[in-house]
Amino acid sequence: MLRLRYVVNGEDRTTPLTGGRVRLGRGSDNDVVLSDVSVSRYHAEILREVDGWSVHDLKSTNGVEVNGVPVEKAPLRPGDRMGIGSFEVRVEAEPQSVRPQPVIDDGEDGPLGLGNATIIRPLSDFAADYGLSGGLSGTGPLSKPGAGTDDQAYVHRMFGFLTRLARVLTVADSVDEVLSRVLDLAFEAFPVDRGFILLSSDPGGDPGGAGELVCELARVKDRVQFRPSGEVPVSRTMLRTVMHERVALVTFDAQSDQRLSGGESIRLHQIRSAMCAPLWSGDQIMGVIQVDSPIQVGAFGERDLDVLTTLANYVAVAVERIRYAKKAEFEKLVRTRLERYHSPGVIEEVLRRGDEGMQRLQSAHATVLFADLVGFTAFAENAPPEAVAESLDAFLDLSVEAIFRAGGTLDKFIGDCVMAFFGAPVAQPDHALRAVRAAIEIQEGLDLWNAGRTAEGLPGFKARVAVNSGPVVVGDIGSARRVDYTVLGNTVNVAARLEAFAAQPGDVVLGPETQRLLNGAIRTEPLGEFQLKGLQQRIHAYRVARS
Repeated sequence: MLRLRYVVNGEDRTTPLTGGRVRLGRGSDNDVVLSDVSVSRYHAEILREVDGWSVHDLKSTNGVEVNGVPVEKAPLRPGDRMGIGSFEVRVEAEPQSVRPQPVIDDGEDGPLGLGNATIIRPLSDFAADYGLSGGLSGTGPLSKPGAGTDDQAYVHRMFGFLTRLARVLTVADSVDEVLSRVLDLAFEAFPVDRGFILLSSDPGGDPGGAGELVCELARVKDRVQFRPSGEVPVSRTMLRTVMHERVALVTFDAQSDQRLSGGESIRLHQIRSAMCAPLWSGDQIMGVIQVDSPIQVGAFGERDLDVLTTLANYVAVAVERIRYAKKAEFEKLVRTRLERYHSPGVIEEVLRRGDEGMQRLQSAHATVLFADLVGFTAFAENAPPEAVAESLDAFLDLSVEAIFRAGGTLDKFIGDCVMAFFGAPVAQPDHALRAVRAAIEIQEGLDLWNAGRTAEGLPGFKARVAVNSGPVVVGDIGSARRVDYTVLGNTVNVAARLEAFAAQPGDVVLGPETQRLLNGAIRTEPLGEFQLKGLQQRIHAYRVARS
């Protein structure tokens, strides 16, 4: 394990390289704070990579030097000296503490065997000792240099397990299959009676939050249970140690282990020999795997812990692969559906919000737009079907583009009429202004289209457009076989009536609430009161002033 040594204000300080990243800079939110004007606020970061640690210059003012040579990126080894502004930061090997050794009790009252020692393995030690990358691509040796014949036999056996598991996990298509396969191998490789894999309910949350861990798979001997409902016999003390200290650990006898003696769950669940390793996802711990024996003492050793750590890394990579694939598939399906109705900006916001982005039914304050071609029915009666379809497509295209550019949602096509709304599923404080701008763009686009048709000797078209704002209910409406994403409410009815009975060809007519929300942003003129069909109250209508 590596650490950094440096001097700040005359004080000799050290910082261990742990986790996945250590950032250096003048700002107080850095891991290593170097308070001097020669150091940028975020000067450099040291990242843990496949082959060890490396320093990266964060486009600092004065740059980074390693052993006197300016670098943008460079690997770090013990003995290296980094120049960070006016500071010299030395890279050192962390002094190795004496690891507890098995205690032989040869007294008459105690069993002959391993005592209560616990081995705790930082993952950086594991990578350095065994040359593993921590993922499916890791093919380094599982034994240290100078290993004996017995060690080599163990290595070959475990390497066979891991190779077989890697082949399986690369094609596994569900998280449950990944977890099941890994526990199967753990039971085959080690003398365990129980095994548990717990995943974080919030992978991006507090990496030390053991309380967030949810047991996804529990196995006791041959009994396998996915997502057990009751309490599982895991050691919360061991889980907290693994999560907070970011280590893997093995205990020869948890019952008499002083380091774990405060764990009530250890006594309650009769945990004796046990191993526990974290599942890494980037800089976060996404879960934990624990295996144990409530009967045997000293069942596992240090090399067993190394293998379990490798298994944990395999699990993490496979689970992340499946999660990303599922998420991508879901987003593709959602995006395909949303593209029928929503502008690209609205789609991105809905996807960002996830399940909260679109509820089945929700109340909203929105603006509804209707745009209807005038005289198109008479045109369709006498024109060839191909000309009818081409003309209708052109009008619908220019209308939808105007709606989407304003951030609106396409509701439906009703013959030669377009219905759209603004302000849902994503709230838009300026939904009325957006809708009126879209309406004006539709009329202007129609004018340009007509100019081209006139030049070709074709008849032109006019459209009536109406816009009305107010409360609506929005969501999927329909039967079990077919649903439409639409808006309902009196606001919709008023907009439809304004288009049919108040608007003239070429007009953009507004309801009273839309007029109020515009607050003078667009010049309008009153049209007076209208008694609209099917409505009891008279409606004040306004028209966008013609230039």
